[in-house]
Amino acid sequence: MSLKILVVDDASFTRDLIRRTLRKQFPAVEIEEAVNGRKAQQLLSKVQFDMVLCDWEMPEMTGVELLKWCREQPKYKKEDVPFVMITSRGDKSHVVEAVQSGVTDYLGKPFSSEQLINKVISAAKKHGIERKLSSQKPRESSPGGVSSASLDVLMGAGKTAAPVQATKFTHPDAPAVSVKDVKIPTLVRFEGKQFRCMIVHFSKTEATMFIKSDDVVPQVLGQAVLDLEFNGKVNRLNYYVQSVATTEKKHDSTFLTVVLSLIDQDSDKEAFIAQLFDSL
Repeated sequence: MSLKILVVDDASFTRDLIRRTLRKQFPAVEIEEAVNGRKAQQLLSKVQFDMVLCDWEMPEMTGVELLKWCREQPKYKKEDVPFVMITSRGDKSHVVEAVQSGVTDYLGKPFSSEQLINKVISAAKKHGIERKLSSQKPRESSPGGVSSASLDVLMGAGKTAAPVQATKFTHPDAPAVSVKDVKIPTLVRFEGKQFRCMIVHFSKTEATMFIKSDDVVPQVLGQAVLDLEFNGKVNRLNYYVQSVATTEKKHDSTFLTVVLSLIDQDSDKEAFIAQLFDSL
């Protein structure tokens, strides 16, 4: 019987990356998602979950409020079901509150995919359900694959603004190229505002660009929509902001270097990106 895990987070790309990482490592695991604590309550009432991974700060109901509710339910007592809090709130008062409310473990942001997996394994062992995790052999992660690389970056494992290497595609007569130096003028949107930008590095999973931002600085982990054109067709692609840095060596520089990582897993969009990449 496989392990059932509920992932609760209001950020869709965070849920997606966590889900894909866990499924890569634990193929037998069943994963459900909730966008906030209220939705999580409904799922927890209908289905018996073996583990909960929950963000702290969410609208409508916070992670700690959901934790307290869970521990009041007969089937979600602390000794029965592990509850792992995932949050950037690392101060002593919040840790104490989570512990007093019955949290099993506490994973602070930023964290890597390896740390996340280790916390899940640890929580499962504490409750004697680790066999459900390993009922099938973990899948091998492809080098530089989107899910593992993106989650590491998302949770802060990478500290530089350099692009993560994408999967390498070989050619019998030429060395593999995973990132290309380009000059592509186009448009990008952050928080509903449109900017002109110049893409200077491009791969099948990432894009590095220069923008001039006078009044809005893109937020790390925020979403971005990038327009890309190939053969007369414009595609709007969804990314998240991996990193932001000033292009000039001064604090008030309005010229920024922004690195984006792809969110879309649509087969048509992936084919479009592959064709565009091969044409550069």
